[in-house]
Amino acid sequence: GRPDRLADASQTPGRGAAVGSHRRPLPRRARPIHADPDVARPDLPSQQQAAGPLTVEVVRGVDQLRDAILELRRAGHSIGFVPTTGLIHSGQLSLVQRARQTDGAVVVSNQADPAGAATEEERLLALVEREGVDVAFLPGHGTVDPPHVTRITVDGLTGRLEGASRPGYLDEVATTIMKLLHLVGPAHLYLGQKDGQRVVVIRRMLADLFVNVELVVCPVMRDPDGLAVSAANMGLSIEERHAATCLYAAISAAEAAYDSGERSAEVLRARMTERIGAEPLARVDYVTVADGESLAELSRLEGPALAMAAVWIGRVRLTDSVLLG
Repeated sequence: GRPDRLADASQTPGRGAAVGSHRRPLPRRARPIHADPDVARPDLPSQQQAAGPLTVEVVRGVDQLRDAILELRRAGHSIGFVPTTGLIHSGQLSLVQRARQTDGAVVVSNQADPAGAATEEERLLALVEREGVDVAFLPGHGTVDPPHVTRITVDGLTGRLEGASRPGYLDEVATTIMKLLHLVGPAHLYLGQKDGQRVVVIRRMLADLFVNVELVVCPVMRDPDGLAVSAANMGLSIEERHAATCLYAAISAAEAAYDSGERSAEVLRARMTERIGAEPLARVDYVTVADGESLAELSRLEGPALAMAAVWIGRVRLTDSVLLG
């Protein structure tokens, strides 16, 4: 396995298993399965009963997590870490599958919506059990999530686009992920490309703070019609669900134009805006073709760039992105 990555996680002495924690031999490997978009359905029956008692180790407190990580390190395994929030879906599970293929042990964190926490937790545990996750960190509200007294801001990156539409959101994301990395100390951190700005922010944060972890960015998991798999899709009506495909059509139009040799960012943005504008139910939040590192709006593409868009479909806000170059 790889050497310890973060001192905070790897050097904390164990305190023994807390009452009520789930312990099991560590780690194991699960047979990779194809991610299923239907996993995003909250009405799917729990697979926990069919699978028998849980073997994934469930931890809720910081001390419990440190103990679990220490066990993994003593066994000599590298750790792959997948942070998740809310209703888990096949896009997130595809990250788990990638981690399972690469690392000796996999840790998943989830911060659920308190309103449906009990039902969602049972479902989440059944799914991560199926994927062969070793440790599931399910912290209580306020343990690692906002509000943060100490906060990470990546100047120039967290205040624009998503940061402008949702002030403070990306600062909270960066701070929460940094706290989780200190606790888990993984060899690899797995994120999806769908949230392209988040990837740029986290990559810059890791570099600037000399965090010894490798960021692995995985492809977007999509439904057959191209819509990126997301828990937000559950809020769409049948008509809105069909309308939402304009988002994928928009970034695909930009990608196709780029692949055909177009390098004018203005033209690419116009292609995206045109596709979204053709859908009566869609309302543009933002459309951008930005530098792949600084997120500065481009006039002409001369290096890696990010085509991103956010749209409102009814009361649901959706985002998607694609790398160019």
